[in-house]
Amino acid sequence: MLIYVSIATWNRYNGDSSEELFFLLILQFIFVLTDCTGDDFVLGGEPAEPKEFAFMARLGNRNGKNVTNWLCGGTLINNRVVLTAAHCLYSEIGAVNMVRLGELDFDEKTEDADPEDFGVQSATAHPGYNPPNVYNDIALIELDRVVTLSRYKQPACLPLDNGDRVDKFIAIGWGAVSLEGSDSSLLLKVELHNYGNDCPTAKDIEELPNGFNASTQLCIGSAERKDTCNGDSGGPALSFNTKDPCLYRIMGITSIGNSCGHPNSPTFYTRVHFYLNWIKQQIEKSK
Repeated sequence: MLIYVSIATWNRYNGDSSEELFFLLILQFIFVLTDCTGDDFVLGGEPAEPKEFAFMARLGNRNGKNVTNWLCGGTLINNRVVLTAAHCLYSEIGAVNMVRLGELDFDEKTEDADPEDFGVQSATAHPGYNPPNVYNDIALIELDRVVTLSRYKQPACLPLDNGDRVDKFIAIGWGAVSLEGSDSSLLLKVELHNYGNDCPTAKDIEELPNGFNASTQLCIGSAERKDTCNGDSGGPALSFNTKDPCLYRIMGITSIGNSCGHPNSPTFYTRVHFYLNWIKQQIEKSK
């Protein structure tokens, strides 16, 4: 739910060996280039390709009747940890106790995907997150077992910079395609733009009483009817660079917006780069 009213770097933050990380980077570079055409990355509001976003996770609550209510998105950042929004841990439906990886279309069982469900070992919100306010809207989920990495499941790269110089982002999710609409069964992608510090919508959001925080948040949207919406919270806003071996880096986490798809009404995303030290510390604790 979206609330509405280099190898050295990998080694530091993901805790894996250089050899393993080199293998992962090569996998990501080869798999994405092999399975996706260039045009797919720049068109908004269209279905994702198989294996295009192999780091994408969906978070849910599975009840005693074995029924799963899907709540949010997330991003796999190593072989056992998923990055998401802190407010996703506070759903009225229930706690996040289920994470699906390797999925593409929830209504299609024969597509080119490899869905696998994981339990939750632990979920940790940033200590600065203080609901109902949504500053420091970032959390880590430790899965109940190690992910076997493949073409369908592989971690995203963390950012090397704060994203200020990134003009375009790709946001992805299974969220609603309109404010009152139902979730999409198919993973969708949309191209959005960096609004910098020009975030007039902050004044209309009660959960941001101090306005937009340029150090910890990104302001991302579109002059067209393109946006993230309900159900996309916790999912990534990605930079895309064909000259980067990682191809994609997770720059933002979908956090809070004022409406769905209104032109020049940007949504707020948690700025991942600001929290790299905290992410590293939490990963070290989970070892």
